[in-house]
Amino acid sequence: MYKRKEVEKLSGKEKFYGVDFSILEFWQYGFSNLNSNILRGSLAEFIIENLLKNKNEIGIRNPWGDYDVLYKNKKIEVKCSSYLQDWDQNEYSKINFCRLKAKDLYWSSAVDPFSKDNAKSYKADIYILCLFNHKDPQTLNLLDLEQWSFYVLTKKELKNLSNDSSSISLTRLEKYSVVALKYKEVKNYIDNIV
Repeated sequence: MYKRKEVEKLSGKEKFYGVDFSILEFWQYGFSNLNSNILRGSLAEFIIENLLKNKNEIGIRNPWGDYDVLYKNKKIEVKCSSYLQDWDQNEYSKINFCRLKAKDLYWSSAVDPFSKDNAKSYKADIYILCLFNHKDPQTLNLLDLEQWSFYVLTKKELKNLSNDSSSISLTRLEKYSVVALKYKEVKNYIDNIV
């Protein structure tokens, strides 16, 4: 078995060997489009980490974990959705938060991920559903946290509201009067839960 190399935070100043370009330039090239579906979810996780923790408590994102954020011994899963996508649209996207359930140890060689015994379940204690709640493409700015809304549910609440499903729509959240929080309210709300 090969143990993976521990990941260290990069500064952006690191240079590729033998050439004159840096990690920062790579980040600018590959990750400047924050509204990309590939990147927006990671951005939402980063926002939640920073809303809940001090900077020195934030490590490196683990994209293969059973949850996204550990806060006060509570596992938090972060999901993200947006009305506006990174392509021309004739209408806004329908808001749906998907993949709320996962299989156990999906990336472990010790478990067959395709086994029928490895059923999907809710892995986190708390779910934060992040909605980039802005509808004007000309003023879209994912760095403006006023353009975001956050829905916080415990595992039990989510399971009940979603009928034990792996997804939940914004329509359903609104039907059951789940309150949309602004970014300034998220930490206090979570602290009251834990």
